[in-house]
Amino acid sequence: MYQLIIQNGRIIDPANGLDQVADVAVENGRVVGVGQFAGAQAQQTVDAAGCIVTPGLIDHHAHLYPLASIGIPAEAVCFASGVTTAVDAGSTGCSTFGEYEPFFGQNKLRVRAYLNVCSTGLASLPRQMEDVDPAHFDEGAIRETFAQYGDRLLGLKLRTSREIVGDMGYEPLKATVALAEKLGVPVMVHCTNPPGSIPELLSILRPGDVMTHMYMNKGLTLLDGGNVVCDAAYRARERGVLFEAADARAHFSFEVSEPAVKEGFYPDIIATDLTKFSMHLRPTAFDLANQVAKYTQLGIPLEKVIACCTSRPAQDMGMEGEIGCLSPDACADIAVFRQEPCEIPFGDRPYGDKDCVLRPSAWRLRTMLTVRGGEMVYRDQTI
Repeated sequence: MYQLIIQNGRIIDPANGLDQVADVAVENGRVVGVGQFAGAQAQQTVDAAGCIVTPGLIDHHAHLYPLASIGIPAEAVCFASGVTTAVDAGSTGCSTFGEYEPFFGQNKLRVRAYLNVCSTGLASLPRQMEDVDPAHFDEGAIRETFAQYGDRLLGLKLRTSREIVGDMGYEPLKATVALAEKLGVPVMVHCTNPPGSIPELLSILRPGDVMTHMYMNKGLTLLDGGNVVCDAAYRARERGVLFEAADARAHFSFEVSEPAVKEGFYPDIIATDLTKFSMHLRPTAFDLANQVAKYTQLGIPLEKVIACCTSRPAQDMGMEGEIGCLSPDACADIAVFRQEPCEIPFGDRPYGDKDCVLRPSAWRLRTMLTVRGGEMVYRDQTI
C-alpha cells in the first residue's frame, strides 16, 4: 500500500521532460514514480483531474522570519503557494547566523541561506542600510561560519545599490567575489540601482554567481540604448553567470522584462524576494504561484517557467535529483495547482505608487495541495 497517490493530474516535470496526464505515487516520503496507478491501494488518494502537478516549488530568494525582522512567516506563506524549499537571501551575517541556525531544523519547510557579507546582515533594516565596506568584512568569522554551517549555506550575498555602497562603487562587489573565491562558494548580487553599468557588474561575476532582480528599471538596466538586452548579458550567460527574477515590490518592470522576454532572454531562476512588506501585496510579486502565472503570461512557456522554480534552482543548490523533480526516489515534494480565470492585473509596483504599470491577466494559479516529504502540509478543501 502506497502512502499517497495523486491521480489524473497534468504532470509538468521539466527535470524529466514530462508534460502528460498521469499519476504520482509516494511511499516513505519518496517518489515511487509517475505513471498509471489506477487500482493501486494508498493510505490517501487525491484526484487532481483538471489540475497541474509539479515538483514542489523552490523560492530561491526570500527573506524569512526570524532570520530577518522584515521576514515572512515562512511555512504559512510558502506552503500556501506550493513552495516546499525556500532560500533566505542574505538576511543574516556571520555575527547573527549562529543565533538563528536552530530555525533551519525546526520547520517542515526546507530552508537554505546565503550569508550576507555584512556581519549583522539585514538586522538594521528598515532603519538604516547594511554596512558593506570591504574594510569591515570579517573574513575570519565568515570563514568560520561556512566551516560550521556549510550544509545550511549556499554562498555570499551583497546588495550593490547606490544608496547602499555610496562612493565605493563596485569595490564591495569585487571584494565579495574575491572572498567567495577563497571560500569556494558563489555570490548572489542585488543589482537594483547599481553604482555603475550592468556590463561592468557582469564582468566581475564568475560562473555560478547570480545576478538577481534582472528586470529592474531603477538606474542603469539590462537593456542597452537600443532597448535590447546588452551583449554583456549574453556573454555572461555563456560563461555561466545566472540571471534571477525576484520581483518583490519594486525590483521588476515591464519596461525591461517585456523587450527582454520578447528577445528570448528569460530568467534562469524565478523567485519572489518576499518580505513582510511585499508578501500578498497586489498587484506585485504576491507569492511564487503568482510569479509563475505572471511570467507565463509575459510570454515564457509554462514548462520553462516551472523549470525556473524547480529543476534549475535545485541544480544551483547542488540538490539535483533530490528536489525540484518527480524522479523515482526523489524527495516527495509536490505541488498541485488549478488554473483559474482571473482578471486581477499584474503590476510592477504596488497600487498607489505613481510609477505603477499594469498589464491584464487572464488566469492565476490556485494552490490546491502542497506535499513536503510525502506529508500534506497544505490542502484546499475542494480537492
